Amino acid sequence: MSADRDLLVQVSRLYYELGETQNAVADRLGLTRPQVSRLLKRARAEGVVEIRIIDRDTAVSPAADELAARFSLDAVHLAPTPAGPEDLTRRIVGRLAAQVLRANVRDGGIVGIGDGASVAAVADALEDAVTPVRATVVPLAGGYWSTGPDRDPFRRIADAFGAQPHGLMAPGLLDDAQTKRALEGHAGVRAVIDLWGRLDVALFGIGGPSWGVTSLGADVAHELDDASAVGEILIAPFDIHGAFICPSLRERVLAFDARALRDVPVAVGVGAGERKVQPILGALRSGAVRTLVTDVATAEAVVAMDAA
Repeated sequence: MSADRDLLVQVSRLYYELGETQNAVADRLGLTRPQVSRLLKRARAEGVVEIRIIDRDTAVSPAADELAARFSLDAVHLAPTPAGPEDLTRRIVGRLAAQVLRANVRDGGIVGIGDGASVAAVADALEDAVTPVRATVVPLAGGYWSTGPDRDPFRRIADAFGAQPHGLMAPGLLDDAQTKRALEGHAGVRAVIDLWGRLDVALFGIGGPSWGVTSLGADVAHELDDASAVGEILIAPFDIHGAFICPSLRERVLAFDARALRDVPVAVGVGAGERKVQPILGALRSGAVRTLVTDVATAEAVVAMDAA
């Protein structure tokens, strides 16, 4: 075994088999945390590590391998497409995504959670861990808090793991850039932003066009229409080619920068249904998604659209 491959095996054993954090692996081997992150990505890419999700709802389709190859994804997990309303597909995909998330969360990890119907379905599907996981769970954007009986997705996911939630008490969409800069200077907000810089896992929904004049203002809404936006991740809209657009909106958003998701060791995008085909294709082309969880029919439609 070459010294290079031996290092990949060492890093992988410490992280995946012994459950060490990336920081602990770095300290033990005299590396930096970014070096460990890159080595773990290489280990998966070169077949040193194989992550398998065993679930009766997992389906097999050539579209999984096709998408993984076309977009250099770490993994594609497909649920069967049931007959019935779209909500049923979302629930089945959510259950599969919950298995993917559980396979990647470990002690000492920092886990970022998005919002939306797909992520809520993941939270619904997670059963409480038999042994609590000493991880930290944070929202990936502002605006997630509730005074009612329904807890925010990131808190419900933290509860299921027995992990520590770290909230962000600020809106996700702000009136102007000046307000954003002021909030970023607040100690509580700054603490969450610092955690974003150390994410081990990010799970987020791939959304379709859901913006309007009321929420964004006429100028931004028209800018998105003119740029032919097809979807969004973490309040970051993109076009069908995968380009993140509308920088004027980005200056008003308090959220993890979707463009940086490609640097997160495990970045899981979740979405399913006919209305999500264009958004998923744009998201894959953006490079933000490293692991995709969807259903067979949606995956096959994305493959067909990309080929066309």
